[in-house]
Amino acid sequence: MPHVVLHLSGPFRAERDGAAIPGLSRRAQGLLAFLACQPGMRAERGAIADLLWSDRSEAQSRASLRQELSVLRKSLKEAIKADRHCVWMDIEQFEVRRGAETFLEGFDLASEGFEDWLRERRQADEVAAAPLTARRDERPALAVLPFDEIGASEADMFVDGIVEEITGALGRSRDFDVIARQSAFMLRGQNLPIPEIAKKLGTEYLLEGSVQRAGERVRISVQLVSGADGRTRWSRRFDDRMDDLFDLQDRIAAHVAGQLSPNLRAAEILRARGHPPEVRSAYDLVLTAMPHFWVHDPAENRRAIEFLDRALEKDPDSAHALAMKAWCHAHECCYLWSLPTNMARAASRAAFDRALPRAQDHSATVTALSAAAALALKDFPTSEDLARRALELDPNNAWAWLRLGWVAVYLGRAEEGLAHFDRAEELSPLDPFLFNIEFGRSAAVRTQGRFEEAVALIEKGLRAAPKAHWAYRMLFGTLWLMGEHDRAIAAGRKWLAAHPNLSTETLIEGLPSWNHDPEYLKVLSAFDQIIPRGR
Repeated sequence: MPHVVLHLSGPFRAERDGAAIPGLSRRAQGLLAFLACQPGMRAERGAIADLLWSDRSEAQSRASLRQELSVLRKSLKEAIKADRHCVWMDIEQFEVRRGAETFLEGFDLASEGFEDWLRERRQADEVAAAPLTARRDERPALAVLPFDEIGASEADMFVDGIVEEITGALGRSRDFDVIARQSAFMLRGQNLPIPEIAKKLGTEYLLEGSVQRAGERVRISVQLVSGADGRTRWSRRFDDRMDDLFDLQDRIAAHVAGQLSPNLRAAEILRARGHPPEVRSAYDLVLTAMPHFWVHDPAENRRAIEFLDRALEKDPDSAHALAMKAWCHAHECCYLWSLPTNMARAASRAAFDRALPRAQDHSATVTALSAAAALALKDFPTSEDLARRALELDPNNAWAWLRLGWVAVYLGRAEEGLAHFDRAEELSPLDPFLFNIEFGRSAAVRTQGRFEEAVALIEKGLRAAPKAHWAYRMLFGTLWLMGEHDRAIAAGRKWLAAHPNLSTETLIEGLPSWNHDPEYLKVLSAFDQIIPRGR
């Protein structure tokens, strides 16, 4: 996978593998810089066309954009993508670096729209500027602002109850600090700009919202905004019924908290990538590792480990970095990315043992330890205890529900596992690990003999995560049990292509042990059909 680095501080530079990318026009550079600053590195076609060719008609500017994208793809291949509505950069293939120098220093473009955007961007940098050497290591801070209630009397306390529940639910997460509700309410009615509110409250992010009721229906809209420039980082609308007031408040708070956490993490990842690696804090480096970790690809997983090692160089006692390192090494042995698996298993155990006494009340850290316990240590009772502890700390942690689902399947409780997977997806419907939820569901329904459904779920997960080649071993086993031996062998060979030196002994050593499953031994013996004897 190509790795493109964009330098946006000082003069614009685009590099691949340390070498400058040739042939980028001025507008192509402006396009890349603009996309790099957008949430998810994505923007609408119309907005880009108007930005870069503001002196032309809509039809002309859109035609110019099509031509520019055609040329740009020759340099960046699949790293730049587009459909009829949007243009975006593959976030896994780009790293954006920012420093103390002026944003796009010396850059100009004969387009009034772009020049206005560039000026606003530089002004926002000045507002948010702080010495890079003084960068903090603590978690980001968030404040929940009073919501607007449309069509209600001033004496109606319903919306205040919603805000209080959301603030409380978010406060259970240890991925960010939540400002006390009373501090945020002190600014009610002052109509201050977002950057000024954020400065007064000392927060990086603000959560805004509105509530509208019509009979028995209620609609709640929320959006996460950046305190530095007021840009929207995430928004969502929730529709529900006015049944039991307290149940409604609990439901809405859980939905908001569950979906906000991964989106806030995504915003923090983009922020961390905007600073040169040498000045990133341990916290930033853990964030930088995340997109590489969840791809489920051996090369990307090792890159994640590199970032985690750099985080531990800055903070050797970082429980989160240690736990994530244990999880990454667990992937190395469970998915047979490192052969033989004993070194990866030992590395996971060492990081696990160091992280466990330091985990304290950080739900994400405890979740990572739960994963390592199952995948590397093959200790399912401990994995379950840790997943439940993570959910006691933060009931809205989607990854903890995912791990609890997997351990339930490992222990033969398929229906319970399916319920946990449903809860994980409900809390985080666009989660980067959604494919692993599908794989978990497949494992659960396979133990119930629902083979066709299990195959469909694996294939759905592979479409979402085509680099997760390890899932072909699941596909092999399921098809074999169905009696579809030719299809099974074809899937097994796809998996074996990524593990050319695999032996049956190494396979058994790497896999979690599903001793409760009577079909387990059948699948293991069937691997002789694709692994030559004598290995």
